[in-house]
Parts: sequence; structure tokens; C-alpha cells
Amino acid sequence: MVLDYSKWDKLETSDDEPPVQPPPAKVVQAPKKAPAPKRKLQPWDYHPAKSLHKDLFEPDNWPRWIHPSLLKVISAWQKQKETGDTSFACVDLESFDGFRVEAPGICSFPALSDEFCDMLLEEVRHYRESGLPSRAPNSMNNYGLVLNEIGLRASFTSVLKEVLLPIGARLFGSDEDRVQCVGGVDVETEDWGGSTLDDHHSFIVQYRPTDDKHLDMHIDECDVTFNFGVTSHENFEGNDLTFCGMFDSASHRKLHHRYKHVRGRCVVHSGKRRHGAMDIEKGERASLIMWTKSRSFRRTEAYRERNRKGLTYGEADNVCLSYTHDPDYKKLMPKKFQYHMKQEAQDAAERSVKTEKRWIRVCTSEDLVEGTSKMIELEQENEQVAVFRHRGELFALDNRCAHMGGSLCEGEIEDIGTTGLGASDSKATDGMVICPRHYMCFNLRTGANVEGDPMSQKVYPVRLSADGKDVEVEVEMEVVVPPLSVPSRLPALLQMLGSWIFKFQQEPKFAVAGLGCLTFFIVTGLHLRSTFRDAKTNLR
Repeated sequence: MVLDYSKWDKLETSDDEPPVQPPPAKVVQAPKKAPAPKRKLQPWDYHPAKSLHKDLFEPDNWPRWIHPSLLKVISAWQKQKETGDTSFACVDLESFDGFRVEAPGICSFPALSDEFCDMLLEEVRHYRESGLPSRAPNSMNNYGLVLNEIGLRASFTSVLKEVLLPIGARLFGSDEDRVQCVGGVDVETEDWGGSTLDDHHSFIVQYRPTDDKHLDMHIDECDVTFNFGVTSHENFEGNDLTFCGMFDSASHRKLHHRYKHVRGRCVVHSGKRRHGAMDIEKGERASLIMWTKSRSFRRTEAYRERNRKGLTYGEADNVCLSYTHDPDYKKLMPKKFQYHMKQEAQDAAERSVKTEKRWIRVCTSEDLVEGTSKMIELEQENEQVAVFRHRGELFALDNRCAHMGGSLCEGEIEDIGTTGLGASDSKATDGMVICPRHYMCFNLRTGANVEGDPMSQKVYPVRLSADGKDVEVEVEMEVVVPPLSVPSRLPALLQMLGSWIFKFQQEPKFAVAGLGCLTFFIVTGLHLRSTFRDAKTNLR
């Protein structure tokens, strides 16, 4: 049999076998989408999900939080307003139980209930514990909370419109609304838009000896300030509000009045009156503050003209000096009281203090490497000195920034360079330190502000020790005066004796008793002296 091989040349796939499959295509999986980043919670996420006292966030609840005396005095205005009459003459401050004119331009009155004060403090504490972010309530207070941002703006808007507006009108409103005197006492206020207050910045501030201890002298960024005490006076000592003059007057830096906060009571004043809070000595104090504005009043020519004058710098009482705003602060404020708000500062300038210059060791030369700084604090002198090494040279400045007391030792050190030269007596190769708080720049050599601002830093002599191992600065230190010696006390003793003789003539019984005591002390002293001598002789 002849085989036909031709068919093998054309061999096909057998019907009995599955067809050959092509290799599978490579499957490329799409990359998994990254989960959307979780939105960072903000203060406005607090209410209603996380808030504690939800009643506080209801604007119509305002009558529950107001003191009965204040509700009574505004009741006639509330009824009158329903008829469409919005005048303020019916708000009778004469009948306002508890209203006081504290000083010209400064008044106080009962405002908040104890229940509201408790709930507000609890709400602030609860917010802090929630972990939500918060910013400083203003440019000068670091501890507190902006209430507008956590959902309470509407509630305090109701308080402004329904309660504080008529009080603002009667005290800081237009000529037809403003009262001249209350209870026979002249109010002496001016028109600051009180009749048309329509905006507010409401916040809590807190003071503790370890945190914000005081509030430097300043004026507020508002037209009328309502400041409410919400902490019982038993919880703190010190921290009195201190008021000075109006910003555009010659008495801007002269002491005007001191006020001690009372829980639930409001002190109201023009925002443009210089004021501050003294050092808190013990405990904790919190205040609710409402900075209120009149947007319509701010558009008037009268407002623009008044603000065009700006701050007045003249004679100053020490308690009215501001380390934030006064370029002559360090020249006028005694060193021991700088960056504090103490009552004793007022009398300090009247006492002459003897000082002497001394060289004080700061650190070893090896510790102060190029481009770094070291600081020494002299607690007794209330002084901080920062030393710097720049381009191989040593420099020493007052460590506390002339603006707001920020630590220059923590700032960056750079060459001044050519940019801005001419604004101060600087060279391009001079070093400058940049305050980390508000970025003010000071020449290390001269202490001058590089940008020409009048606020400058004190410069200290600085050197290496005789053996070259240590860095030293020269500072003025107070000399302790020893107690008076017996000879120097003699005139005082003679004066005392003379007064006793005079008393003998006027009141014989008193003088006899005094002379008897004096005789007893003299005899006892002589006896002890004799005993001491005898003992000394025996020892020999």
C-alpha cells in the first residue's frame, strides 16, 4: 500500500482535540485610589455634635441669662420697640438698681446670671477637652476662646441687639440718646456709635500666674467694650483692671481708675481708652469680653477725624506704660518692673536705688559657637541678657524684644545685607537677630531696629574672661544697703525720746508707761552686758 504523505504536509488540528488557545493577555489592574484625606475638624464643627449646654446656642434664650435688674431697665424699651419706636429715651438708668459711674467715661452694672456664668465656663472647659483647635482670642491674650467661632455668634448677637444696644446708646450714643449724669454723677462719655452698634467680636480670656499673668496697656479694636466678670472673686487675687486716659488726649498715659471684677457684673468703656490688667497673684480669673462696633458710625467723617489724630505720647504714670506700644517704655519703667503690671511700679520711680556695674559669666566660649546665642537671666534684677557670636565677634542685647517681650535668644541670626540699608545705622556685614514672635529685626551691634522702628534693644558690654575661657557681660546690679548703725540711729532715738517728753506733758499716763518700758529695757541690757563680761573673764 502506498501511503500518501501529502496530507501530512497540510496537517490540520484533529477534530478530536481542543483547539490550541492563544496565551492569555496580561491583566493590568488599575491602581487603587488613595482614600480621600479626612477633613480636619474646625471650631465650627463643635455645635451641635459636641457641645455641652445646647441651650446656650439658642439665640432666643437670651432672657434666661440676663440679670433681673438689667431686664427690668430695658423692659420699657422692649415693649416700645414692638410698636416700631426705636428711640432710647425710655431706658432710665436712674432707676437701674446696681448701676454705677465708676469714673468719668467708665460705668458698671449687674448683667449676667450666676447660672449663665457657670454654664459658659463649663462650655469653655468642655471645648478644651474636645481637642478641637482654637486660636488666641486677640493679639495680646494667649489663653481663652473665641466664642463666635464655636457656634455662639448668634446668641451673642441677640444679647447685643436686645440688651446691650440700649445701654450703649445711653452711654456712648448720639447726643440725643446719651445721658449726661446718673445719680448726680457726671458720666462724661462721648459718642462712639453706641446708638447703632451692630457687630461684635465675643471671646473669653483667662489669667493664671503660670500663663497669661497680666494684660499689657492697650486700646481695643472696637468702639464700645463690654467686659463681664464670670469668675467669683474668691477664686483669684490681684488682676485689677487699670484704666488710663483716652488715646487722643494729653492724659493718655495718666492713671484714671482701678476696677476689681465682680462675677456677673459688666464694666463698659470706650474701646479707645487705654487700659490693662495687673498681675494676677493667685488663682484663676476669666472674663467674657464683647468688642462691639457700629459699621455706620465708622463711615462718618467724625469718626475718621477722631482716629486721624492717633496716639498721644506725653507724661506717663508707670502703671500706664505699655511695653507693646510705647517706644520709651524701657527708658521710663524701672528695670525691676519691666514686663510686669505691678502696683508698686508707680512708686518705684520716686525711690533712688544705688547700683554698681559688675561682670557676670554667661557661658564658656566653646559653648557659644558661630551663629548661635546664649541667655542669662538675673531674677533679682528682672533682667535677661542674650549674647551672640556673629562673624567671630561677640554681641550682647536685652533678650526681651522691645515690642512684646519675645525671647531674642530663640531667634535666627543673619547678615543684614544691602536690602533696607539706610533705615538704621547699619552695615551690610552687621548681624541681626529676628524675633521669633513678630519677626522684628535688631542690629546686634547697635540694638537698633533694622527697619527704622523707634523700638530698639539695650546693648551690653561683652568680653572674654582674662583666660579666654568664658563669655562675660557687664550689667548694673542693685547694691544692698546695710542696716543703719547705732550712731546713725541716734537722731531717731533722740526724736523718739523728745516725742515721749511731749506726750508726758499732754498724756502723763501714756508717757509714764512708755518711760517705764524704756527703763526696763535699759536695765535688762546693762545686766546682760555685765553677765557676758563676767563669763568672758572666767573663760580667760
